[in-house]
Amino acid sequence: MRFINDLNLKKQADELGVSVWQTPGFLFIVLGLVAAAVMAATFYLSQNYGSPEVLILSECAVAILVLTVGNSVIRVFEQMAKVNKMKSEFVSVASHQLRTPLSAIRWETELLLSKFKKGLSEKQVKNIESISLLSARMTRLVNDLLDVTRIDQKRLLMKKEPVNVSALAEESIAEMSDLAKSRNVEIIFIPKKNMPKITGDREKIKMVMENLIGNSVKYTTNRGKIEIKVFKKDNSIVFSIKDNGVGIPEEQQNRIFDKFFRSDNCVKYQTDGTGLGLYIAKSIVEQSGGEMWFKSVENLGSIFNFKLPIK
Repeated sequence: MRFINDLNLKKQADELGVSVWQTPGFLFIVLGLVAAAVMAATFYLSQNYGSPEVLILSECAVAILVLTVGNSVIRVFEQMAKVNKMKSEFVSVASHQLRTPLSAIRWETELLLSKFKKGLSEKQVKNIESISLLSARMTRLVNDLLDVTRIDQKRLLMKKEPVNVSALAEESIAEMSDLAKSRNVEIIFIPKKNMPKITGDREKIKMVMENLIGNSVKYTTNRGKIEIKVFKKDNSIVFSIKDNGVGIPEEQQNRIFDKFFRSDNCVKYQTDGTGLGLYIAKSIVEQSGGEMWFKSVENLGSIFNFKLPIK
């Protein structure tokens, strides 16, 4: 299936935002055809011409042709790498610049609601609360973009500290309980004591848990159920979350960890997602020496798991 996707040049061009002739698949096909033509020409010349001068000239011509095609391939990849670097730098700078005004907006709205709420009308209070909610959403988006940039540039800093995964899961569930209650979703979790600790970044592992719990809650309909387990398996601690939500269409499951990707049925239920959460979560787990995987059936639910090594 992956080989067939690699041959879909139009799809590659759309995903990369380039012309078909600039896609890696097209360039490698051209390089392969050139290599085949060169071998055929060399064999023909060696069979029909015994003159060493002819062979030397033909080999020089072949070398020039291969170097020319190879140079074209390298230039295209260099151009794509430069564009990708410029994009990452722009996102990083823009995100940093946005954090200051967004923080100011949140401080001002919190000040108005805490100090001057009594002097405001009900409509004014609702408007300020709406501004605060939108600024918080924008702040999360900016933070996600910064994390993605750090991940892409291999600059995501990870602390190394002992972490009790079961206790951290209990803490994350408590912080997501209001969201679960508002959507009438039940979360089932029985914490285990005396669990071995892992070594990792506590806050970032908590971010992973909250992302998975938040997704399960948001994409589980009313009176849904979420089961969370933390257990030891071999030399790892496994975090598993199972829901009976909307699930993920089978044909889109291979893209679920891609940046900015959101499955079609998820967009119907939740329109304000960024499509960055699972990409960031998987990157954090893998940088911590772990692994993330999932199983999902559309309209029946999903099971997301990640494991981290005991050190």
